Amino acid sequence: MNQKVMQRLIWKDARTLAPLAIATLAAIFGFNALLWLIADAVMDVDNQVRLGLSRMIWIVLPNLLAFGAPALLVGGEEESGSLTWLRTLPVSWRGVALSKLMVAFAALVAGWILASILYWLQWTILPDHVVAWAENTRNAPDWSAVAVFSQWVFSLALLLTGFILAYWFRSPINALLAVLPAMVVFAIAFVSVEEYWLETRLQGRPRWESISALQFWSVMTVPIVVAIGVLFALHQWMAKRRLAGPDESLGGRIKQRVSGDAFRPPSTVPMSWYGVSLALRRPTKTHALLWQAARQNVWVLLILTLVGVLGVTFAVWGRGNGEELASLVTAMALFGIAGSTFYGDSVRKRCVFLADRGVSPTLIWRTRLMPTAIACGLICLVLLLNQLLWNLTHQYGLLWFDELTLSLMLLFVGYALCQLVSQWAPRPVFAFLASPVCAVLAFLLFYPLFDAYREGSLLAAMASMPVLLFASWRLTPRWLSGSTGRSYTTRFVGYFSLAIILPYILVLGGRSATIPAEQTQWRTQRLAYEFPPRPADHHRVEIYPAAVPNRDVFWNGFLRDELLTPPRSDGFDERLAQELAATTTVAEFVSFNELVARIPYWPEGYASSAGARGYSFSMGADGYVRFGADQLELELRVARVLLKWSGMVRQEARFGQTSFERLSRVSEYAEWIAAAILQRHLDERSMTPEIRELAGMFPEDSLVSQSRRNSLIASWQAGVTNRDPSLSFGSRSPLPRTEFIRSIEALRRQRFVDQTVMLAEQHWRSGAMIGVWEIPNFVYSAEQADLTELMRPLYEFQAHESIKRLKNRVR
Repeated sequence: MNQKVMQRLIWKDARTLAPLAIATLAAIFGFNALLWLIADAVMDVDNQVRLGLSRMIWIVLPNLLAFGAPALLVGGEEESGSLTWLRTLPVSWRGVALSKLMVAFAALVAGWILASILYWLQWTILPDHVVAWAENTRNAPDWSAVAVFSQWVFSLALLLTGFILAYWFRSPINALLAVLPAMVVFAIAFVSVEEYWLETRLQGRPRWESISALQFWSVMTVPIVVAIGVLFALHQWMAKRRLAGPDESLGGRIKQRVSGDAFRPPSTVPMSWYGVSLALRRPTKTHALLWQAARQNVWVLLILTLVGVLGVTFAVWGRGNGEELASLVTAMALFGIAGSTFYGDSVRKRCVFLADRGVSPTLIWRTRLMPTAIACGLICLVLLLNQLLWNLTHQYGLLWFDELTLSLMLLFVGYALCQLVSQWAPRPVFAFLASPVCAVLAFLLFYPLFDAYREGSLLAAMASMPVLLFASWRLTPRWLSGSTGRSYTTRFVGYFSLAIILPYILVLGGRSATIPAEQTQWRTQRLAYEFPPRPADHHRVEIYPAAVPNRDVFWNGFLRDELLTPPRSDGFDERLAQELAATTTVAEFVSFNELVARIPYWPEGYASSAGARGYSFSMGADGYVRFGADQLELELRVARVLLKWSGMVRQEARFGQTSFERLSRVSEYAEWIAAAILQRHLDERSMTPEIRELAGMFPEDSLVSQSRRNSLIASWQAGVTNRDPSLSFGSRSPLPRTEFIRSIEALRRQRFVDQTVMLAEQHWRSGAMIGVWEIPNFVYSAEQADLTELMRPLYEFQAHESIKRLKNRVR
């Protein structure tokens, strides 16, 4: 074969492979640019996630080209009939096979070069602190020749394996399905030989640092060359068998030898129910088209459905043991099922035959979707059943997990997207390769919304499903007529963009529409609010961080016991006396947690192991824990300290010198606990002067209202003017990391903070002592302002009601 013929064969194969090669190179560049945009310009992606995504792009996309090139060059030409046409030309099979291999290899090399350059650029533009973190945590890219060459060898083996199976199977889909298990066997064999010869264990991702480069090259060169040589020999043999052998299979040749005109006696075997039904009545258009659609892809659907069912089963029951691999296998099965929706009719433009016969495009669209939709529905049903059984087995009941919501969203929306890609694909087999790429692209574009709103974004993403289904329905007439040119692709991109943008419009539009109106007049008045002046003889009180309790100590007996044992309990009585004597400090000598730990019956009915540490107690008839005289005296001293703290903090709050967070977490808790202590002591014994004195230490209602109102205004002013961070509302959940979403949420939170503060401030200014939770719209407003935890002591524990009952008893 002369050079000119070889050039034309290479040109033909390059034109055939061009859509996949260009799409892969564009995806490598686009995904890297998108990752950089999301990580640097849009949101702060976690360092490990960013490096992992960069490595995934570097490895997966070139291998995707190696995976799909043989199916496109061999299977695609089989579908179009050009492979049979080549057999009629005076060209050798070696030239045809070599041309396809050279073109695919050149595209693979180009993909690896571009992916490696961009991977290196991703690393060089990282901030210095990220580079230092990666090097210290051993997450830095491995640029050694051993690691890089191993990836190239795997890609070359994948390419040769793909060609071998593409020549073996006439259906490109069967060849694609056979490549995956074949490569798994090859990878296991390669790693096993490597482990045996190098005497090193490579668990999971290869740990190349455990061996030297000289050791690798001296030992593994021969097996690598032999393995590639064997694959190339198989490639040549299968190419000769396919391109120079019999045109049909053995079964087809046997059928041709059977004379169709020979007499055949009537069959005595009873007909099947389906054959009887066809003999008795003519099938409807829907049944006929549905049968045709299912018959075209029956084996592909059965295999992929079985793989998907097994994948979701292992994903649910694995829980850490191969869960990620099972989820990946399930996703690939889903992509294959959805990608086969319009595959059969796209081969050799069979859909044009249906269009010429006047069949309704809607009917064709519906019957093509039904088989694949049923297969995906079956996978979804198995997922739900497995999750239900897992919940019942582990005694979770009918609990709904966020992971299940995400899985269902990916299943439904992924199916709708991939069936549209199946209809749009410029070449039929291209749909199976483009589906996972488009799905990953869609998820990356959707990720900023998902990162910000989680469950809410998942529900909004379901709105993309009808858009994608509507898109394939609207494009079906063009697809049937074969008008799949530039305008068709433009419409596909438009519908794809609409499906991505729609969840953003729904979520962000809804969040923006529900932003309260700005309270301009109220803000002006509160910014100009002046707090009562501090008297000259009144010293400022320093409140230590230990005054804020850890709520876990209320319920956790192990934390209590730590505070009751040395060294945490050393000198407690002396420190408690010093705390009672202090006049300008709060929680300087003892902490709130230490005081709570001395109340063993907290909450009602609870008794920690404190009773075994020297505290005498017994169980009363009413079920409460009864304590001895020493414990009762200690509890009264604890109540005295708590009430002292409460009064001092409320006085500081009245002057606007302490934050609302400290007031709610110190004074509100302290009064509530002190009231509970005195209530129980009244149950234990009659009224005593000490109990009457302690009951009189509770602040007046006017001081309570004024301290709440003034501290709330002080914290609000500090948040608006950034005057004093110590007076702010404290730590709240962080805003979304995406800039344009952050701006919306920051404005929304600020408006709800204004509304919450205004409602509470007006409530306390009126002198009302009932709970703020009874104010209309207050609970929702506090939740949206992220002030629920801050307001919790005011409406969860109802200290005012307990104090009121106590004072009535003391009287």
